[in-house]
Amino acid sequence: MAEVIAFPQRVETKTLHFDEKHAFGEIGGLMLSLVQEQGHPEGPVTLVLLGGVDGFLPLESFEPTPEGFEAAQAAGEMALRVLAVGHTNWAE
Repeated sequence: MAEVIAFPQRVETKTLHFDEKHAFGEIGGLMLSLVQEQGHPEGPVTLVLLGGVDGFLPLESFEPTPEGFEAAQAAGEMALRVLAVGHTNWAE
């Protein structure tokens, strides 16, 4: 009996453009930012980590409301502190 080998199909690559809403800072070559897709004010505000192996790593999304933006800023500040502690411990 012959075996059927299924090869993965090519996935379409789509380029997304983002507006940076807030830059939290850079730690050890990694940058933490709050972004929203251009032209989509109703879309989520996303906390992303830029740099490293993946280049672009979405961490968490928040509602595009004043409350969501406030929560995103608080999460970003905490994440930046965690990155700083991790980087300090790793660099020692």
